[in-house]
Amino acid sequence: MRNIFKYPALEWRRRDDYCVPQGPAFSDASNVSLTLAGSRLKLRAPRHNPLRRSVKQVRTVPGLDVLADPHLSRYGQGVMSNSHWGLNCLVRRLWAFYGPWMTGCKGELIFSVCVIGRFDEYRLDSVSFFNPKAFEMVLVRYLNERYGHHNWEDELSHIPRYRGPIDWRRHDHLPVPSASFKISRGADPERVNRPQSIFVFPVSDGHFVEVCFEQRYHSFDHEYQPNFDNSPLQELQDNIFNSITLELGPETQAKVEKIKAQVGDMQLCKEFAPLKWPTNIYPPEPSAAPETQKSLKAGC
Repeated sequence: MRNIFKYPALEWRRRDDYCVPQGPAFSDASNVSLTLAGSRLKLRAPRHNPLRRSVKQVRTVPGLDVLADPHLSRYGQGVMSNSHWGLNCLVRRLWAFYGPWMTGCKGELIFSVCVIGRFDEYRLDSVSFFNPKAFEMVLVRYLNERYGHHNWEDELSHIPRYRGPIDWRRHDHLPVPSASFKISRGADPERVNRPQSIFVFPVSDGHFVEVCFEQRYHSFDHEYQPNFDNSPLQELQDNIFNSITLELGPETQAKVEKIKAQVGDMQLCKEFAPLKWPTNIYPPEPSAAPETQKSLKAGC
């Protein structure tokens, strides 16, 4: 628990001296349970505690199965390269980390859990996201359409605004294929925040969960580098990630077992090279059936 006397949520004397900030303790975290297509996603996270009180959290009604009758929202204008994808944000919380003796907020950890899928008119027929090879193809398409079309202007148009996936890691602690990776923001001197850390896994034949962490920094040295120890933010991030579990419902379990009997290995690829971005200066790649979509596996 943060020592609110030494680390108050106040800024009376702004100083950027090096320090180790304090924020919420994971020992005080509460249980979060989400129902998704009959399955149960569980994790632990502290209560919402942002720097700016006007920033509201997002939370889902307990027991509500958000995929029983999915209502996906459209992304904001310009976020995606098309209107094929939708999302439902289930949880979003921010946590501020403060320096000692009223020196202000040094950084924030932003956490969200979203369900992502394609609208009915753009569904990928005969494809189950539980199939690891199909899910790899889906990830390539989603990442290209979410990040790949963003580039800089004029003489910098060949430089992507994002780079990823980087630091790809597949995981085996869930009963479905899963992986984590990072998306960095490229060639942007104004942004020194750490990359987004993303964890993905399927929860239905046509939907996957995206767990996202982002560390936002507010204190810098004369070279505009973060001037505090970010390990408390990283420790909270790691603890939340390690608390994530998924209990499959009977129907979903049957689907996963059927696919496992067909493909054997349910893990995603061991390596996943960064995608070739920006996509809007290259000719589109030819489409292919999921079984032959090796060119879309981007280095797998």
